[in-house]
Amino acid sequence: MSVEHSGRNAIRQWAGLLACVLVSTALAGAYEVFWRADLSIYDAALPVRSAPGDVVIVAVDDASIAELGRWPWSRATHARLMDQLTRSGVRAVALDILFTEPSAENATADAELAAAIARGPPTVLPLAVEMPGAGRPLRVLPPIPALAQVAAGTGHVHLELDRDGVGRSVFLREGPGEARLPHLMLSLLEHAPNEPTPVLKGGRHPDPDAAADVWVRDYQMLIPFLGAPGHFQRLSYADVLMGRVPSDRLRGKLVLVGMTAQGTGDSYPTPRSGHGVAMPGVEISANVLQGLREQNIIRPLPRVPAILLALVPIVLVALGFLRLSPSQSLILAGVAWLATLATSVFALQAAGYWWPPVATLAALLVMYPLWSWRRLEATQRYLDEELTRLARERFPFAGSPKPAIGTTPFADVIERRISIVREAVQRSRDARRLFADTLKALPAATILADDDGRVVISNPAAAKLFGVADEAALEGQPLDAFLGRNARDAALSFLNLSTHAPGELESLLQPAGRNVLVRTVPFMGGAGVRVGTIIEITDISELRAAQREREDTLRFLSHDMKSPASSLIGLARLQRDRERALAPEQLSQRLELLAQRLLALVDGFVGLARAEAVDPSAFEELDLRDALQDAIDEVWAVAQSRRIEVRAPLPTVSLLVQGDRTLLARALINLLGNALKFSPQGGSVQVRCRVHRRDVTVEVEDSGPGVAEEARDSLFQRFTRRVHRGQSDPGGAGLGLAFVRVVAEKHGGRVWMQGTPSGSALFAIALPLSSRSSAT
Repeated sequence: MSVEHSGRNAIRQWAGLLACVLVSTALAGAYEVFWRADLSIYDAALPVRSAPGDVVIVAVDDASIAELGRWPWSRATHARLMDQLTRSGVRAVALDILFTEPSAENATADAELAAAIARGPPTVLPLAVEMPGAGRPLRVLPPIPALAQVAAGTGHVHLELDRDGVGRSVFLREGPGEARLPHLMLSLLEHAPNEPTPVLKGGRHPDPDAAADVWVRDYQMLIPFLGAPGHFQRLSYADVLMGRVPSDRLRGKLVLVGMTAQGTGDSYPTPRSGHGVAMPGVEISANVLQGLREQNIIRPLPRVPAILLALVPIVLVALGFLRLSPSQSLILAGVAWLATLATSVFALQAAGYWWPPVATLAALLVMYPLWSWRRLEATQRYLDEELTRLARERFPFAGSPKPAIGTTPFADVIERRISIVREAVQRSRDARRLFADTLKALPAATILADDDGRVVISNPAAAKLFGVADEAALEGQPLDAFLGRNARDAALSFLNLSTHAPGELESLLQPAGRNVLVRTVPFMGGAGVRVGTIIEITDISELRAAQREREDTLRFLSHDMKSPASSLIGLARLQRDRERALAPEQLSQRLELLAQRLLALVDGFVGLARAEAVDPSAFEELDLRDALQDAIDEVWAVAQSRRIEVRAPLPTVSLLVQGDRTLLARALINLLGNALKFSPQGGSVQVRCRVHRRDVTVEVEDSGPGVAEEARDSLFQRFTRRVHRGQSDPGGAGLGLAFVRVVAEKHGGRVWMQGTPSGSALFAIALPLSSRSSAT
């Protein structure tokens, strides 16, 4: 299966899953499938706030019934209560007691109550509704005419019970055929002094075409309950009636008179009831009243916006699933779940809108398992295909190909898959070990770099080439960070190497000036796409040095050794010409000079070759003073002939070193001879021995003109001669100082030249002392 086809298939599955979840969520929201859970969230999210101090409930409680007698009481008793409230200076009264029929016990009681209401503050009375049934028409039962005429207003006190039997909302207007009858608390606010006219809000349910016998309700208001039953200030009916309540506790208050006694049937479960304690209807009305006063009316979000809002988190999370890893997708789903719940609570508490969130929460809960299942199924299918293909392939050191997953009869699929995965992992480990061991065994520095030019893997030879501790220090680093600071050739960069055609490229590395041969090969992945570059860097410095030595040797043979031989041939031809022939004595001198020169060249060349071929393991312990004495004795005659004083005080302690006495003596002879050659007649040569830590240094200082700064670096190379401006060629093949360098390196030491304050040249050779040397 191609990557492109797999990607399209994943998109189709994602779109199908998203469509199913969106449709399910929309249907669940439209049909309120999760209504019980939504209502539980609504109940828990309602904020608890303090009750207002200017709303008082005068409660017909158990204590009042015990004191005043069995309910119902005479309307004359209510008249006395109204007079008491009037004397206390209340602002308005809602007398939440039905008076739909005339008094049967006392004909004057209705008139007394009407007179008390007329004398008192604005008072509103409830009305009743008789629903149709059994041949009975729909009827509105207002208060008796005597009371209706003096009441400031009337209103219904219906409480809407949800499917769980809990009262959470009221309709602010109801009525037959048209919703024109206000709620009792809306009527109270419309007639109470110093109260702003309430603005009607809430869920609209108008029905302009309703028949006259159809009860129409509009402006549904979710009640913003302030707290549990008993949250509002309560005064006992009997205490107010008997004057036991100070007037200042009632003055300027809105008073609601209603039943709170047990068993009266005027109590309902509410979101704030709790522990089975119902809330009296009069206290529910008090909560409605305060919601209207504060315009804190909770309205259900309209159905279409609510459904659209429910779909937004689902779409956002689904889009995130396409881009995020499983763990990140889980975090996203969790965050979206919490954000959805927080949005619903915030809309309720801050904006006054109720949006049921459970349909979205349920969708978010199932989306991640469904999407993870789809991912797992796709991954499992891909792994089955790849593992089956891998099992059929042959691999070095492996057995015969394995059958495809599920093809073995009665085999457990999971066990077969585990077996093939185990074998694939082992093959991968074997292949990596084979690759790593092969790479490690390569003598040349070999590096695998990715397309960004970073080192993926390398071998110890590469670490040694670039001067790092081990190959681990190279991994993950930009290759140019090492090539850039080592390459003298700008072509030796990863960009050039990765785009260079496979083949060889020679360059020069700093600081040692090593010649390297770079070979590049593209590294192809399993799909045949280039994923990196294999770079092999071979140090060919020794090869190039050998080539230069060969060229120098050829030059030496063709020029320096050819010159005296040619002179000998010339002398032979000259002697055949009798007129130009030299005298025997003169001929003998010239022949001797040419032969000595040729012999010196051969001796120098052979000596250098012997020094380069010597095996340091054959060295023996010797006293360097002996080799130095041999050298001084060797040059004594030359020094005497030129009247040059050789000052060479030998140390009194032994200078034991591991070495070859003949080679060390010859090296010191070369240094002394070089100093004598460039010291003027009558000059001096100073020889000093110094011991520093574990090394002994022999310094030879001449009294000549010194060496130019630009010529010092090449003094110890083959066929380099020390020639001073304005002076004749001192002769020699330029092998003496090269011999000294080779001998010093073979003995684990070094040689150098430096200028002196007097302008002369000082040559020094340093050698490691033996552990038994008395100078240590």
